[in-house]
Amino acid sequence: MKPPDEGTMLRDFPWVVVRMRCHFCRRGGDVRLAVYAEKYGAYATVGHLVIEFIKGCEWAPWNPTRRPQKYGMKCGGYCPDLRRPDPPDLPPSMVGLNLIEGGKDDQLPAEHGRQPRRRRVGSAD
Repeated sequence: MKPPDEGTMLRDFPWVVVRMRCHFCRRGGDVRLAVYAEKYGAYATVGHLVIEFIKGCEWAPWNPTRRPQKYGMKCGGYCPDLRRPDPPDLPPSMVGLNLIEGGKDDQLPAEHGRQPRRRRVGSAD
């Protein structure tokens, strides 16, 4: 099974909950897949749902109350579950162990060695 992307239809979405988030305005929500399928149809794509989520944002690029700005903020709406191979609600005990590259030789020393104290120029010490 390949991870979902923007072109994945709701009928092929692998998880029960679709999560939406925004980088700027901190909006977000978790909606059950069945609710989205009833509202938009089973053949709607996840990319379409992200666009619908962005439409409700005050920073949406096509918001008629905002003038176009070259360097202005735009909505940061996204679906955090896209391109994710594992379910978002998988318990940590079922994930397994991760191998971390490196070893004991790559670790930093626990204590720094005693540095010689510097003297100020012109001091009597």
